[in-house]
Amino acid sequence: ENMKMGNGAVKKYLLCPQCGLHRFFVTVEGRGNIYFHVDTGRKPFPTEASAADLSGVDFSLFGCTGCSWKGGPANLVRVFRY
Repeated sequence: ENMKMGNGAVKKYLLCPQCGLHRFFVTVEGRGNIYFHVDTGRKPFPTEASAADLSGVDFSLFGCTGCSWKGGPANLVRVFRY
C-alpha cells in the first residue's frame, strides 16, 4: 500500500498477511501500546499520529491493529490478496 507523505514523497508499507492493514502495535512495559508501520525494507517507523520513539523496542513479535494476527517483520507481505 502507498501513502503520500506531506512532502509529496510516497511511502510504501508492508501489510498484514491476514487482513491487509498496514498499522501495527507492540506493547512495551511502562509505555503501553506503541503504534507503527513497517517499510518495504522491513524497518518499523512510527505512525504520524503517535510520533513514538521506537528506540530500544523489540519488534520480533507484534500485532496487527485490524485483526488478531501476530508475527514479525519477516511475515509481512507487499501485496495483500483477498
